[in-house]
Amino acid sequence: MTMKQEGTPMADIPEFYSDGIEVNLTMPWTVGLTWSLKGFDPERKPKPQVIIRMSPEHAKVVAMILKRQLKNYESQSGTTINLPQELYGKLGLPPEDW
Repeated sequence: MTMKQEGTPMADIPEFYSDGIEVNLTMPWTVGLTWSLKGFDPERKPKPQVIIRMSPEHAKVVAMILKRQLKNYESQSGTTINLPQELYGKLGLPPEDW
């Protein structure tokens, strides 16, 4: 991650942290990603931080690039990004999709 320095063009770009995401599709035109912040309180409803809208084609390319970057990270660092087994079940994702 690049740190923003005052007086540079990057300093004017908002920066957010997110620990939650909601994905919405409006067929066939738009994918909406609502990035939210839940924080440490499990009872707290996530607070939306930003909504990013894009075409389904763009969303697919973003997903492919993100997967490639994370796999490269794991390979270069010699580590595995571990997820709890129960998370796969909650999300309906088989671990072999990774």
